[in-house]
Amino acid sequence: MQKQMQDMTEPELGHLMTLLANGCNRILNAMTNDKSNKFVILVFNDPKVAQYISSCNREDAIKSMRECAHRLENKEEIERSSVSIDSGG
Repeated sequence: MQKQMQDMTEPELGHLMTLLANGCNRILNAMTNDKSNKFVILVFNDPKVAQYISSCNREDAIKSMRECAHRLENKEEIERSSVSIDSGG
């Protein structure tokens, strides 16, 4: 039975976030030759209650999220080749 995040226990949330991190790490390693890539995954259904997991230390995670938030707030976008992301819905 699937649950919404707010109904998950801490161990269930931890398991979910670990699965996401492991998947992200596998994809990064498979698609790039650079094993030094780091990531932060931010998951929420209420922006005031977000869960995150990262492959870097807390200081670098905070720094990267602040830098990303700054670019989002200032509408600083980088043109990329067209890539379609299937949202599954």
